[in-house]
Amino acid sequence: MCGIAGYISDTALAPEVLALMTRSLAHRGPDADGFFTEGRAHLGHRRLSVIDIAGSPQPMTSPDGRVAVIFNGEIYNFRQLRDELASRGWTFRSAGDTETLLAGWAAWGEDVVTHLRGMFAFALWDANTQTLFAARDHLGVKPLHYAWDGATLVFGSELKAVLAHPGVASAIDPGALRLYLECQFIPAPHSVFRSIRKLPPGHTLTLRERALTVRSFWRPDYSDKLAITEDEAVDALDQELRVSVEGMLVADVPLGAFVSGGIDSGLIAAMMTDLTGGPIDTFNIGFEGNVAVSEHREAARVAAHLGSRHHALMLSPDHVLDAFDRWIDVFDEPFADQAALPTMLLSGYARRDVTVVLTGEGADEVFGGYSNYRKRVREERLTRWLAHPASPLPPLVKALPVALRKDRLLRSLTEPLARRYRTIPNVFDVLLHPELFTPQFLAATSGSPDVGTLAAAAFEEANSAHYLDRLLHVDTKLWLPDDLLTKVDRATMTHSLEARVPYLDHRFVEFCARLDPSLKIRGTTHKHILKRVAERYLPREIIHRGKQGFVMPLTEWLAGRLSGELDEHLGAGGLARRGLFREGVLMRMLDEHRRGRRNHAGRLWAMLILERWFRRYAPSWSCA
Repeated sequence: MCGIAGYISDTALAPEVLALMTRSLAHRGPDADGFFTEGRAHLGHRRLSVIDIAGSPQPMTSPDGRVAVIFNGEIYNFRQLRDELASRGWTFRSAGDTETLLAGWAAWGEDVVTHLRGMFAFALWDANTQTLFAARDHLGVKPLHYAWDGATLVFGSELKAVLAHPGVASAIDPGALRLYLECQFIPAPHSVFRSIRKLPPGHTLTLRERALTVRSFWRPDYSDKLAITEDEAVDALDQELRVSVEGMLVADVPLGAFVSGGIDSGLIAAMMTDLTGGPIDTFNIGFEGNVAVSEHREAARVAAHLGSRHHALMLSPDHVLDAFDRWIDVFDEPFADQAALPTMLLSGYARRDVTVVLTGEGADEVFGGYSNYRKRVREERLTRWLAHPASPLPPLVKALPVALRKDRLLRSLTEPLARRYRTIPNVFDVLLHPELFTPQFLAATSGSPDVGTLAAAAFEEANSAHYLDRLLHVDTKLWLPDDLLTKVDRATMTHSLEARVPYLDHRFVEFCARLDPSLKIRGTTHKHILKRVAERYLPREIIHRGKQGFVMPLTEWLAGRLSGELDEHLGAGGLARRGLFREGVLMRMLDEHRRGRRNHAGRLWAMLILERWFRRYAPSWSCA
């Protein structure tokens, strides 16, 4: 795992610019740095050595020095690719996976991405054709940001690297702020800065002859369902997941696993144990004292069953909050997934013993793990009739007050099928925006898409006749890369820890897309087929216990140590002066929460993060 940065421009800047961009990513690659300059191209790299530790420095160039690549990630099928490319005449000079990108470019050009199995973000400069080619992996495990003004292209693994280039403007995009206030993250291709974009998952970027092209190279196919029995599907799923896990065990450094005490991470850890033939290192975080959520006991039971070398980081809530000040610097833009903070701390703890961890992210989105999916499918059987064009109900619902109309079932009667599901979570419902936000903020964002628009595009993109498949695809395009995977990437890489996600190997996702949805949700059972596989590896009491998220005791914190921060950051000297919320809205929510009239914990947390971000990056900004 590494950090990449660079720019393509006719204007040559001082070498310190590329050095500064690259140095901003030192946490992603503490082992070495490297630079390449050729004409218009300037590439920088920070390396975390995981494979071929001594033999794959970057930037890596072709034998004639005309092609150079910088690469963040891992290519899990690099050994098979090496054999194929060697048979085509390429003579390898290293033992790692980076060189397969150079050889693949020589053999297949831009189609090299269709041969890769892994997590990656890379940029390749071809001096022969004056072409910059960049790509981001299929599911978006690794990030890539860029800015293009028609003359200069700047790119980097994180926003901070792009912002370090003096030609990149830092003007804030109000539309991105509104997206954040709707769903606690900013979905690709948007970023909080108007001039910077996120390359979406499964996309490539090509700069050739001063024309920039962004194109999609992959999406899962839901249409070709497998004609197999359930028992055959269980066997096949077991084998496919083992192949994914085994491919992610390739490393020249110590590996471990995060375990939460649930089925997703527990199954990955069990397969790791089986495939390695011995005990592995497992890591979990728990909260001391009387808090609402802590899974350390369940995680310890998983570890005991596996016989792993278990490491439990036990913290008091105050100890976790001691790391809160790092949050804004780690994420660069407003980001309010509360699980990021414990994940950051656990990553630092795990890095003392291992360099790579496998995690359970993605299982819920692939197998329908959230209760919300079952409710949505059930409700849609009803709303398809109640919202029929001949039904008298939709016009009546539209006449209701907003407070009633935002009810999920009623709302479904007034919207097209594609817009009825808006991904996870919902902070400030879009129907309430006119009541909450100032006229200035609403005017500044009038031409910007809301989350419903982005979700509808993903819904229509899924080529499935099954409603559940389409819901899963929406979350795979939005929530998964821009919340869950962003959380994991930044939280682990701030401690130079590489995280791998076996459930998101794209070949595994392709296989799961071909499964009948009834194998994923069966009655009231979520992840039905995954649980059947897990029964081969884990005790039933672990598999079938209630789902519990990897979160922190937010409600307790907001009532305790963060109480004063809320007053300071949301009051007249804080977010209230930014021109986003109507007068009195913030204090009313805070009062309602403290009086126990409504639970605004998630909203208050999101607004606290936003004001902290403003104070770090744009202290004087206001929409007024």
